[in-house]
Amino acid sequence: MTIYVISCCLEEGNLSYPLGALCIQSAILARQEKEQCIHHAFTLADDPVKAAASLSLQANDVVGLSVYLWNRGWMDQFSQTLKKNTTSFHLFAGGPEATANPYSFDLDLYDFLILGEGEETVVNVLDQLKEGRSPQLAGVLPRTGFFGTAAGPTLDLLASPLLSGLADPFLKQGASVLWEMTRGCPFHCSFCFESRGERSVRHFNLERLEAELEYLIDHEVGEVYVLDPTFNMDKKRTLAILAMLEAKQAPIHFVFEVRAELLDTALADAFSRIDCSLQIGLQSIDKAVLKEANRTFDAERFTKKIQLLNQRGIAFGLDLIIGLPHDSLASFTKSLDYAMLLKPSNLDIFPLSLLPGTLVGEQAASFGIASMSEAPYTILHSPTFSEEDLKKAMRLKKACDLFFTQGQAGMWMPKLCEATGQKPSSLLTLFDSYLSFYLQKTQVDASELDIFALQEAFVTSLLKKLGNQRYLKPLLSYMELHQGIAFFHLYQESPVIKLSYALEQLALLDSMSLDDFLKSHPDGEEMELSIQCNEVGELTFLPATGERQANF
Repeated sequence: MTIYVISCCLEEGNLSYPLGALCIQSAILARQEKEQCIHHAFTLADDPVKAAASLSLQANDVVGLSVYLWNRGWMDQFSQTLKKNTTSFHLFAGGPEATANPYSFDLDLYDFLILGEGEETVVNVLDQLKEGRSPQLAGVLPRTGFFGTAAGPTLDLLASPLLSGLADPFLKQGASVLWEMTRGCPFHCSFCFESRGERSVRHFNLERLEAELEYLIDHEVGEVYVLDPTFNMDKKRTLAILAMLEAKQAPIHFVFEVRAELLDTALADAFSRIDCSLQIGLQSIDKAVLKEANRTFDAERFTKKIQLLNQRGIAFGLDLIIGLPHDSLASFTKSLDYAMLLKPSNLDIFPLSLLPGTLVGEQAASFGIASMSEAPYTILHSPTFSEEDLKKAMRLKKACDLFFTQGQAGMWMPKLCEATGQKPSSLLTLFDSYLSFYLQKTQVDASELDIFALQEAFVTSLLKKLGNQRYLKPLLSYMELHQGIAFFHLYQESPVIKLSYALEQLALLDSMSLDDFLKSHPDGEEMELSIQCNEVGELTFLPATGERQANF
């Protein structure tokens, strides 16, 4: 029997890592040693019609599709073309989209669907197909009948896509990969499909994780996204994993999803000892919005937890959602203002997707929320968020993506607010207008913008209009310093920065107001510094003349 597993990632590159398909392929080859299981990996840039036409020329018995929210349209075209060209095989689909929204699939086209975690189910289905039987077991939705959902497999019994070697084609030097540590989630957020209603968590054992870590190190991957939506839920396990990463001295950047309210000094210290960044789901700060989302929020507590990260220089990002039940432009803007002043390295903002299988998706009608009928099921409007207000929110998101996240403005945004007397969201609106005027005047392609230069031009223009030129010298130097650091980390190149004050003086702006700073430092000192990194990983600032070196 020949089985083809089909994946389709967003794009070619470091994030093109089809974990779901690799898990299924690993399970099949571990249990069906005599079978031939071939993984065909595509991206959204590939033509699904041509891909299907090419595959139809090859002999196959079973074809399985790994379907997600973002590749659903591609997979629909692929499957329709494949079945049109030949019907002498069994076609099935699995993955989050099939599990959450099975009856949106054409069961005249598909022979069956795999619902839930598919490793054990697919292997058992193949056994039945080899015996000439129609699939009849839990976790399968055939054309007729339904046999219920299947329990999640025992994770320790599953084959590892890494250790099996099947992931090797995607483990190129410097690549970004996904590393699965758990399945499930103990929380039950109304907008999320992660918990799937179970509110339970299963872990891969530490011995397997250690072996996989060594494999990743040996293959010199550059970045690892850890798949665990609440990595710091079990403090003892979290500290054990972080200690393992520290002991291995892995030259890899790790990205973890954490709950801010569960952070403490011990965890923050452990995160600070490895190369990592954290992603935190804030979503909203509005109490009415969060109540409907099955989430809680204490602003004072959240802020204190974030301070643990800022005090240790741990990079972190925050997530926000536009359009949750009861959300409005005003409440979203307040959440945006709060988030930006916490000094995150990035803000990831998403319009609400009313995912099938989630509470908010099932109750959309009762909330009065209209959305796209097909993937990605994005909100169109709600009683509290009109179409016009959604457009305004999306403009804020776009401005935030460019000015704040791409421009790495987190460390100096509070100072800009102080110098202008504006809230962060108001500054984004002003920047959006400035950008539109700039692009129209210069006819520059937006993709070719030098965001750091654009930020300085915008800030200079704004302060002059407000009559606050006195703040320009310290603020621009403070910005230049942090822009230089961001540039070094992003591109691993040593930029030369031009400052009007010594580093020790600019460091005072972390806690001193601009007015107090100008009183105590009326005159500056012009200098040019090159940012480099020493042998122990510390940033160093070397004057252009090479006379002295300062650690920062």
